[in-house]
Amino acid sequence: MPKRLLILMAAVSLGLAIPACSNNNSGTVTPSPVPSATPNPTITAATISVTILQTPAAHVPVQESTPTSTSSPRPGTPFATQTTGPKGMTTFKHLKPSQVYCWVAVLGPHQTSSQCAAWQIWQFQQITLGT
Repeated sequence: MPKRLLILMAAVSLGLAIPACSNNNSGTVTPSPVPSATPNPTITAATISVTILQTPAAHVPVQESTPTSTSSPRPGTPFATQTTGPKGMTTFKHLKPSQVYCWVAVLGPHQTSSQCAAWQIWQFQQITLGT
């Protein structure tokens, strides 16, 4: 290969490598939201998503309760039941902002999936149940 071609290829490679190594970000960084130290009184609903084998599951009953014990949160006696819609989701409304709630998806005759969550979770994240 001619010497001039090798020098040209080396210069082009170096020219491509230098910007890739630079720490200069052209985009702006968006800070993530800072969690509040107190519950948001205007957020009174929790969205529950149910999947079976990672696929949204429609028509699955989801029970809502409060935990039987605050020291070891496990679902208590259900006081509300809703069924997931076509996209495997349901929303429980009229929740007390400072309360811990539990949700149980009844996936089959002997299979359930549950999660208890304090306001720090259910006010700001979707609750996902299932497999």
